[in-house]
Amino acid sequence: MPSLARTSSRLAARLAARLTLGLPLLLACVPPTAATPYPTTAPPEGESSEPSEAPSPTTVSFLDRPVDLSPFLQGFPYARFNAKLEHGRMFVMHTGTHYQLRSMPLPEPGAPPRPLAPDTAEPVTEVDWSTRSLWGLRMHPATDTLWLHADANNDEQMNLWRIDMAAPLAQRIPAQITTADYIYGWGLSADENHDQIAYLARTGQQAPYRTCLHLLDASDPKREGADQEIVCDSPELAFTWSTPHFSPDNQQIYFAAQVEGDRKRVQIVEVDLRKKSRQARPITDTAIPRSSPDMLDGWVDGEHLIYVSNEAGYGDVYSWSRRTRKHRRLTQHSEELLGAATMQVGSIDAVLVAHGTPAGSTLELLDAGTGKLLGQAAAPGKVEILDAHQGRAIWSQQAPDKVYEANLASFTQVDGDLSLQNDTLLELPAALESELVRCVPEAVKIPSFDGELLHAFVLRPKQPLPEGQAVAMVRSFYGGDNEWTRHDHILCAAGITVVSPAVRGSSGFGKAFAALNDRDLGGDEIVDLFWVARWIEAELGIPSARVGVYGRSHGGYATMRAMTFPPATNDRDESYRFGFGLAEAGFSDIVAFHDATNIPDWVVLEAGDPSVPEDLARLRDRSPINHVERLVAPIFLLHGANDWRVPVAGSRAFVEAAEAAGKSVSYLEVEGQGHHVEGQARIVEAWQARFDFIASALAD
Repeated sequence: MPSLARTSSRLAARLAARLTLGLPLLLACVPPTAATPYPTTAPPEGESSEPSEAPSPTTVSFLDRPVDLSPFLQGFPYARFNAKLEHGRMFVMHTGTHYQLRSMPLPEPGAPPRPLAPDTAEPVTEVDWSTRSLWGLRMHPATDTLWLHADANNDEQMNLWRIDMAAPLAQRIPAQITTADYIYGWGLSADENHDQIAYLARTGQQAPYRTCLHLLDASDPKREGADQEIVCDSPELAFTWSTPHFSPDNQQIYFAAQVEGDRKRVQIVEVDLRKKSRQARPITDTAIPRSSPDMLDGWVDGEHLIYVSNEAGYGDVYSWSRRTRKHRRLTQHSEELLGAATMQVGSIDAVLVAHGTPAGSTLELLDAGTGKLLGQAAAPGKVEILDAHQGRAIWSQQAPDKVYEANLASFTQVDGDLSLQNDTLLELPAALESELVRCVPEAVKIPSFDGELLHAFVLRPKQPLPEGQAVAMVRSFYGGDNEWTRHDHILCAAGITVVSPAVRGSSGFGKAFAALNDRDLGGDEIVDLFWVARWIEAELGIPSARVGVYGRSHGGYATMRAMTFPPATNDRDESYRFGFGLAEAGFSDIVAFHDATNIPDWVVLEAGDPSVPEDLARLRDRSPINHVERLVAPIFLLHGANDWRVPVAGSRAFVEAAEAAGKSVSYLEVEGQGHHVEGQARIVEAWQARFDFIASALAD
């Protein structure tokens, strides 16, 4: 996941000029994965300047250093950009004192593009989204409403809600439309007015669940009979996370289902609404392992469904014909797929594709019928395709030293030739970006116990701690990503070095690498962390007592596991004594987690099935709560009280067991929050608690 910020301005300049594309000439004459290397020189040392005024409510402290969080909380208080080119709007979450959903106009086709000004975006509703989860939204112009995939109180009991956009702002209160225990996904019908919504509703607070496909009248969803149950899943074919996709004539619906609940055997299934006995039938080969196939919006020539799948090892683009029922592979990727979207460029049905590695990304325009390359360009950051419609696309990029950038790519066809105009819609001022980029990143390779070379980013603070007082923290999971994260740059602002490795099981390096920890949760992925920590000692000169481990969700579990790890695991004879650990929103008892979470299929994939005696024994042995006596260094736990994905009971139980064993444990539980802690005041409180804990652990 991509690269350096200062080269991105040159890329933007190259793409800003109108480029003529012969077929298949390049959009930019650069290698598809070219990227400027990360700097390898040590950052300049310096001391934080002393505040001239009393600390603000957003200032926290670490050791003797004040850390002003206001740039991180107020400098660029925007997240979750959601482009709707068809409707000319960009939605964004303003993460101020309250989290407010806002919207602003996008440039009209053919008009001179102007930069976006998120500070002038209009409020959509007065709801404080720091107290609720919002996973997606769609406009419904026929009724002047906005549909939301959201919950009521951060518990991830996701349902469909609707806002009347014709009402005054004070009256735009989301109205709950569905009452499911959980909705996996939803999609609008293909007719001009999008008269129907298909959604996948799950029933049950605990596995085994029952999930059914529903059809809902989008124009009058509360009328009697507006919500119809169409077909339900079975143990042999379990419906799962996906966006239901209507055929062009609305006669069929397509979505994802797992064969026997297996996350590695996910199929695209078809439900024919014309038949009296409706069944979900796979259109993909059930003998081929794949996870999370995803269908792109729209159909090519009314016949071909374009979808992405990782069945060949990396994410690739495929085409499926409704008429012939045959599949065609359009790409041959050897690196991670970052996104794809269908487009209509003049007379050409096209697919815009982004793929990349931690060294950079490539954007490609392909013929949707043949897969022929029409043009490509390299970007140094991690690219995301936000939306595409007709001949325009909005894409963004970020990197460890690039907070955020959004661009509008406009493709046209003139006399058979393609041309591109790329315009930057959103880019942070240099002064603000320098306040937010507090780490100097370097990409490295770290060898593990079996010779596997782990990609990692070393994020060195621009203002390190005094000589001899250096502190390093290892991200326990979800590391190695080429993107800017507020958490890591706040650590750098405090003078802490962050090492973010992609341990085995991480995404971004293909299906085989991601599968290295399947049914081995808490095994070799933890040994990888030990080797990273030893590398820190050897290469950075930081002693183990000042090396911490931290993570959230899976990473929260991995942190607890790393600090209670039995050396005999997998017969590796491995251990490492971290100086401290921070485990957030993690689980400590895998069996209890499986029984309480809303993602039990993830547990079965990663750890095993607790209904199988052999697996049950391994799950118990891999549970940190059952090895709490091995905890020899201080640990800090943080959890949202309303978390259903990783229930808070796991943290509470670990704290209770650690205290009973006389271990050093600190705990912060945040009322009203779910799997993430949101809201400025709560974020400030959490950071002061983290820094107080680390300082105390270092003093001990």
